[in-house]
Amino acid sequence: MGKILKVTPNEDYTLLVEFEHGNKIIFNMRDIIKTIPFSSLEDLNRFKNVTVEEKAIIWPEPVPGEKSIIPLRLTVDNILFAIRD
Repeated sequence: MGKILKVTPNEDYTLLVEFEHGNKIIFNMRDIIKTIPFSSLEDLNRFKNVTVEEKAIIWPEPVPGEKSIIPLRLTVDNILFAIRD
């Protein structure tokens, strides 16, 4: 799919992910948020505080100024692996 151009978070914990070349997907995060690494995203305001790197979706550290053990990020490969089923 390539480079992520834009991510729009929705109220239902889905992301509209827009890729170069016009491809778009709705990525459901509800099950992922139930896992320990992503549980802080249950806070809808935190979930919506998403940014884009070239090939990844990232969220800021859960506690400002402190580094978490596992950064909250999803790569294009993570997304494609999750939606393959």
